[in-house]
Amino acid sequence: MNWPAHGANPRQLYQQLGLPLPATYVDFSVNTNPYVLPLSLWPTQADFCRWAMEYPDPDAMPLVDFLARAEGISPGCILMTNGASECIYLLGQLFSQKRIGIAEPAFSEYRRACEAHGCKIVSLVTNEEKSWKYELSELTMLLKDVDVFFLCHPNNPTGTVMAEEELYELLMAAEKAKTFVIIDEAFYHFWADGFTALQWIGRFSHLIVLRSLTKIHHLAGARIGYMVANEEIIAQAKALQPPWSVSKVAQQLALHFLPMDEFVAQTKRMIAAERERIAEILRGYGYYVSPSVVNFYLLRLPSRSTEALFYHLLREGMVPRHTMNFRGLDGKYLRLAVKTKEENDQLLQALRRWAQ
Repeated sequence: MNWPAHGANPRQLYQQLGLPLPATYVDFSVNTNPYVLPLSLWPTQADFCRWAMEYPDPDAMPLVDFLARAEGISPGCILMTNGASECIYLLGQLFSQKRIGIAEPAFSEYRRACEAHGCKIVSLVTNEEKSWKYELSELTMLLKDVDVFFLCHPNNPTGTVMAEEELYELLMAAEKAKTFVIIDEAFYHFWADGFTALQWIGRFSHLIVLRSLTKIHHLAGARIGYMVANEEIIAQAKALQPPWSVSKVAQQLALHFLPMDEFVAQTKRMIAAERERIAEILRGYGYYVSPSVVNFYLLRLPSRSTEALFYHLLREGMVPRHTMNFRGLDGKYLRLAVKTKEENDQLLQALRRWAQ
């Protein structure tokens, strides 16, 4: 079967599987923020109309300046993009024909973007038995063998992270090997008490950090992300980017929502509490749940078919994310988002019935 490459499209999924679309369903395959701000806190209809009719700032400078002040970095080190996915494809083009290392399982677009530009992929795969961790010695050896290394951190799909000291050692090894390290922090904003590699941008010339604003601010339709690196890399990536890549609507929505620090802080607290609650319940039912720090997790029930569970949940109106296209998972797990308490309780009931 030609499985969908990503989640967040239940209609397509049901159609491809030949299943009837339920009258109501909850999409646990989409891992954007489940807590949406009330419409009263959104821009007005007149704002949207005005933004849609105007050309965007080609350099998104008001947004770049805001992020530069917030993160304490130079504006020349930031490139705004049409979602973090555009960052990935710009880098695939920038590093075309190079040897690329990927810590997997990981977001499938790293591999797709690099293969589209003739890169040779070298994969380092971890698993549940290793608690989804990598030996630092193996990572260091890989860095000597590749030109560029992709690390999803926090990881998608496992939700796991490295220790801060280990990541710093990895970056020191990469700098010594003159290997670029691309750290995708698309889900950083969901990580309570987490740390960011942005703190080391001025320290490591071969460090590139990717960020998404679509996940935490629920702006997946607007498409907004950014890349942070030294000014030379940013200039090279920008030269490959189409003009007006980031729409006026996307830029203005980001400027509207970014100052809402308390909303992000509250989201982190609520996600962490819900994740811990449901993980404890699911482990009590006999499920394996990955030690995630963000708003999704991997799940399987030992001795039972994950594919059968996948179909069971779909028939119950719960839409999971398959893992057929995550190297090293090969469909043995489901990825599920942490959503609101009411939605999570519906999922827990369906999973309890399956485990009995």
